Parts: sequence; structure tokens; C-alpha cells
Amino acid sequence: MLSGIQSGGTANNNDRVNEIYRITGKHPAVAGYDYIFLQYSPTPQNWDWVVNYGDISAAKEQWENGGLVSFMWHWNVPTSKEAWEKGKAGNFDGYAFYSEKTSFSIVNALKEGTWENAFILADIEKVAGYLKLLQNEGIPVLWRPLHEAAGNYNLYGITNNAWFWWGRGGAEACKKLWKLLRDKLEGEYGLNNLIWVWTLDATPGAEKDYASWYPGNDLVDIVGVDVYEDNINAKARQYKAAVELTGGHKLVTISECGNIPAPIKCLAADESWSWFLAWDLNTESFPYNTEDYWKQLMSSPLVVTRESMPSLK
Repeated sequence: MLSGIQSGGTANNNDRVNEIYRITGKHPAVAGYDYIFLQYSPTPQNWDWVVNYGDISAAKEQWENGGLVSFMWHWNVPTSKEAWEKGKAGNFDGYAFYSEKTSFSIVNALKEGTWENAFILADIEKVAGYLKLLQNEGIPVLWRPLHEAAGNYNLYGITNNAWFWWGRGGAEACKKLWKLLRDKLEGEYGLNNLIWVWTLDATPGAEKDYASWYPGNDLVDIVGVDVYEDNINAKARQYKAAVELTGGHKLVTISECGNIPAPIKCLAADESWSWFLAWDLNTESFPYNTEDYWKQLMSSPLVVTRESMPSLK
């Protein structure tokens, strides 16, 4: 398994990558970043007080030292048309990505002529500009948008069965948005450096709905599962579901995790996960991820670090 860590703070730095190196003497093979503050970056060249996605130095450092780069997108949308108008003037207080915090309609967003459609098209163009900066440097991106869209997230207190707005309109709307995003980024904006990672819902009992939400093998390159469990056991249920979803034709990965599943246990269960991506270094939330456990992981012959990555150039 390739080792990985998600960036924190502005989601565009290598602070956690470097912290793992401090702890273990090795860097994770995969570094995850997030366009969560996209609305604060008007152009790829401008700096603002939150984050500068025009600065690709963190991703470039990771790639040039043999690692892989992953980007996700907590896609903030206006909570109303009024909030959108204020956003165009630079006031983004009325933006959110959780379903409970915005009434933004994915169904309306897929209809030409609506303000919601105008908004998502402008945002797609914006994110394309930043992704193009990475392409210009020859950096491939494990691209994971619209994550955790499907399934019943009542365990988080959400009663409309979707944690994020891009899942609230149901499977067909979400698949249409995925296809629109891919058509725009690749077809219209000419991006050829994206490896598309679809994240299925790992909630127990949701397996029956996986196929209805899946965009299809022609539109997905890798299938990911986000795993948050209070153990480091193998993930037989999630692995079986991910493999069967694609008929065994795609790589599968633990695209996010809290406590990191032990590679030796995964191997014993015949689970060939491509990588794990730890969400953060908080041992209060994820008590198994101690410094000693990280040291064991990064020294294991079953785990690939940045230092042990084969050349990708």
C-alpha cells in the first residue's frame, strides 16, 4: 500500500507531510490537497488572505521528490441566490458544502439558464485554471471530486440522506454532475493530467445502492472508499463492494481514513488496496495512529513511502 496523508489548514501545504517525516524519517508517497477555499482565489495568479492556489509549490515539491499528488474538492456553493450576488462582490459568508447549511439545488444547477448553473460553470472554469497549472508542470493528479455523495448519512444527523449538496438530488443528478465536470475539464479546458477517483459510500447497509450511484467504468479510473472505524482491521465489506462495483476492472483505494488499517491484516485478508490516505494526525480522534504506529507503517515492507517510490518520470 502507498502511504498517504491529507494536508490541513489551508489544504495547500506540506505541513503534515513534513511532520510524518519528522516522526518516521520518511515521507508519505501520496500527499492530499483540497480546493476547499476555491472561492477565495479569483485567478490562478492572485494571492488572498486564505489560500493561494496559484502557488503550487507544495504539490510540485511532492511530485519532484517522487511522490503522488491528490486533490479533492469540498465544493462550497452559495446558500441562496442573494449569497451568490454577494459572493460576486467578494463576500463569501453565505457559502457552504454541507446539505444542512445550504439549499443549493443540484437539479437546478444542471439546467441551463439558472443562476445555479451559471455558478457551477464559473466554478468549474476556475478550478480548471488551477489544475492547468499542475498540468503545465507535468504533474498528474489523483482527482477526487464529489466525494461521499451517495447513501444514508443519518449517522451524521442529516435527515435528507446526503451529507453534501452534490448528493442531495439523488444518484442520477450526481452522475450527471460528474459527467459534466469531466466533459468540461477534459473536453472544454483540455486537461489531460487527471486520474478520476470515485468515492463510494461506506455506510453499512448502503451496498445495495452502490451501482445506481456509480458513474461507470468509462468515466472512473479508480474507486475509493472512505473508512472511519475504531479499529485497524482489514476492511472486507468495503473491499468486496469496491471490487464488485467495477467487475474487478479498476484499482481500489482507501481514499480517506481515520485509524489506518494495518497493511499486514489487509494482506492476510487478500485485500489489494492501492493506498491509504490518513485524514489527519489527531490521535484524540484516531487513537490508533500513534507515532509508534506511524513508525511501524513507514518501515514496513508492505508500505511504500516517497523514498521507496519507483520513478514516475
